[in-house]
Amino acid sequence: MELDSTVKNKTCPRCGAHFVCTHDAFCQCVGVTLNENARAYLRTHYSDCLCRRCLEEVERELGF
Repeated sequence: MELDSTVKNKTCPRCGAHFVCTHDAFCQCVGVTLNENARAYLRTHYSDCLCRRCLEEVERELGF
């Protein structure tokens, strides 16, 4: 069976955790809602996906 080319094993650039990024409705980030402040912060500080735990922390810290 061939893996979908959009499925990627990644390492979170913020905390170093390993996770799978699928870029679909089953991706680990589904359901994390980030406001524009949080999205701008992520664009400025990171060039790749963060793990769900870090996304949720950014959401809590910058979700004002």
